[in-house]
Amino acid sequence: MAWWDSPLERRSIQAGMRVQTQQGERLGRVRLIGREVLYVRPWRFSRREFAVPLARVARVTGGSVYVRGTPSEVCEPLGDRLQRDIPTQVHPLAEAASTGHAGS
Repeated sequence: MAWWDSPLERRSIQAGMRVQTQQGERLGRVRLIGREVLYVRPWRFSRREFAVPLARVARVTGGSVYVRGTPSEVCEPLGDRLQRDIPTQVHPLAEAASTGHAGS
């Protein structure tokens, strides 16, 4: 079963969630979510931020986003991405389940 099919996994990534590797190394918290990357801040008051590609997301649980790879592989420099991107606070991972109600 794929992780997004599991009823125990979240259906979206939200700002403020922890980001960590599958081995448990903490990378920081999601600040914003772009079209292709997560904008991550390592500490609450840190000005240094980096980008983590959404393609690296392995699974999402109640409060954490787990990514594939080591911190050096996953963390990309921010550069001017934020000026070119349209960030959001929530990124849906799966379509909402249909209710099964037919129109009258």
